[in-house]
Amino acid sequence: MVPKSLVEYLTEDLTFRQALEKMRYHRYAAIPVLDSEGRYVGTLRNDDVLRFILELSEFSPKAAEKISLSSLMDSKSVKPVYHNASMQELIEQIKEHNFVPVVDDRGCFIGIILRRDVLNYLLDFYNENDGGNQ
Repeated sequence: MVPKSLVEYLTEDLTFRQALEKMRYHRYAAIPVLDSEGRYVGTLRNDDVLRFILELSEFSPKAAEKISLSSLMDSKSVKPVYHNASMQELIEQIKEHNFVPVVDDRGCFIGIILRRDVLNYLLDFYNENDGGNQ
């Protein structure tokens, strides 16, 4: 797991423009969004951004300063897993996304698990149990 201290994230009080700038700077296709208490509220994805821009009749960077982040995010798109989730739960979530947010019992964001880390774990497991023989 990549701990929260090493993960870039947004807070839901940011504007659309601030979110776009941070995603562009880090070259992210998706980024976790937290509330003021550090609870995970969703993930802003490129899909959300593009959908929102297409729904607007006119888009400008100036107008993006007035749009709240929470108004364009699909909070149900990337569900978090709890810190004690089983590997099966994690795999179900990671199949659809590049990362899965991890939360504690209070719903506070504690980090992410990357798809590549799960795939590396499964590859190691496969090699240990099958010896890589086919």
